[in-house]
Amino acid sequence: MKNNLTHIILAIVLIVLLVLLSDAFMFWMPPLFAMLIILMVAVVMCVWAGFVMKEGAGDEREKIHRMDAGRIAYLSGSAVLTIALVVQGIRHEIDPWITLALGVMVVSKLVARIYFEKYR
Repeated sequence: MKNNLTHIILAIVLIVLLVLLSDAFMFWMPPLFAMLIILMVAVVMCVWAGFVMKEGAGDEREKIHRMDAGRIAYLSGSAVLTIALVVQGIRHEIDPWITLALGVMVVSKLVARIYFEKYR
């Protein structure tokens, strides 16, 4: 339970930071220094959540839960990036980072699947 609580708190803080950082409706206009601080904290939290924080799976059921969560996260990310690509394509202003992220997600999934089928 403690591990889940840590993950939930980390996700909430990360979402708040990303909302503050995006400022989509120009609700607040922080000075440059404040934006840089928010950006640095958000980047550190993203790196921590994505690469450093360990999730230990004990038995097969927990491993299946982790795999299902990863699958849902991949599909959600792909869906959001595809919708963003369509919306930006209609506006004729496609951000190259969206296409890069979507391409990396698809290619890395394919490479990982081929690797695991061959070596596991």
